[in-house]
Amino acid sequence: MSFVKKSTRCIVGVGDAGSRITIDVIGQINSDYLLITNNSYKTWNSDRTVKIDFRNIINPSHDLMRKAFLDSADNIIRKIYEYQSVILIGNLASRFGAAILPMLAQMLRTKTNIEIVCVAILPFSFEKEKLFRCGVSLSLLSRYIENIIVIDNDAVLRKNHDIPLDEHLKTTNQAISDIIIESINKTFPIKFNLISTSGIRSPSLKDAFLETFSSLTEKINLSDIQKYSLYLYQPNASISAIKNMVESSNNLLPSAQQELNLMSEKNGQTRCHIMVKTDHSIISLYDPLNLFIPKNNILDFEPEIAMDEVKLNNIRDLESSLLI
Repeated sequence: MSFVKKSTRCIVGVGDAGSRITIDVIGQINSDYLLITNNSYKTWNSDRTVKIDFRNIINPSHDLMRKAFLDSADNIIRKIYEYQSVILIGNLASRFGAAILPMLAQMLRTKTNIEIVCVAILPFSFEKEKLFRCGVSLSLLSRYIENIIVIDNDAVLRKNHDIPLDEHLKTTNQAISDIIIESINKTFPIKFNLISTSGIRSPSLKDAFLETFSSLTEKINLSDIQKYSLYLYQPNASISAIKNMVESSNNLLPSAQQELNLMSEKNGQTRCHIMVKTDHSIISLYDPLNLFIPKNNILDFEPEIAMDEVKLNNIRDLESSLLI
């Protein structure tokens, strides 16, 4: 079968979160899209939706998800092959996203010459099982995709543990949508990038800026950042306030290359996002084993004789309280 490339770009939403973000993005910009999901989006163009059929199995295994995806692989390639570039959006915290995204990346890399950018949501730090699954999927993704953007799902939670889940998900999805929309007609970042964002309750742009940078410093050493993109929006923000934030970021990251994006028409809601270029080592911070196994002498680590190196203060306190 021969294909003729007609359009230049397609946004591909994988799973529920990826599909919701894709629908939000195409509602604000003109772009082709494709939804790959196990749910039916009947209100959208059926020709731009591929439903992965699990045949009424309530809790399908990862192997069954992958097999069902392969059954639809030719249809997906047929819908995507015409484009020059593809933006994949998915949630590695979901079983569907973790199973499908790496296979989709491999398929596109081996069967097409399409330029690929992947935007992925990572799990919360307390979702232990999902962290392991996410780490494996992200490692596989990096084999086939060079340009990957991940969002720190703990960034907002870290500053406000009482935030409702729906509000948190809205904040995360909003940050991804904003960055894709701002980058779509410019250039997408290369290599591995991390997004940090502020909560939607930030009263001022200054507070949002401080919150975003504070969250960022808990995940990455600022001296290791080579490039960062700053995304700012507040309808009544003064030029002097924006100038102060730009100068502050320059002082915090003096050796990093800066890119400033002043967003517009964001429903009057204050927003601040920072995207920094980093490397895949950031994923090790999500690995629960790093809390127990010391970085030194990993190969010789024996928990029975290395308790001084492992910080288990809470467990020790519990044991001491039970002593009679």
